[in-house]
Amino acid sequence: MQNLWRYIILAICSVAIYSFRYKIVNLVLGQPEIRRSFIHFAMRMPFLRDRFVHRAFQ
Repeated sequence: MQNLWRYIILAICSVAIYSFRYKIVNLVLGQPEIRRSFIHFAMRMPFLRDRFVHRAFQ
């Protein structure tokens, strides 16, 4: 019975996170330090860096 409740709660949380994913990302990336770290991390990956640079100078 406890496992059933855990699965139900997990399913509800998953749906809530999926529904509000863009608001959550905006909230997290709205913090300057986190946004700076994310951009620094993304620019170290060649495939992401190429997409960003290509889009910026299109």
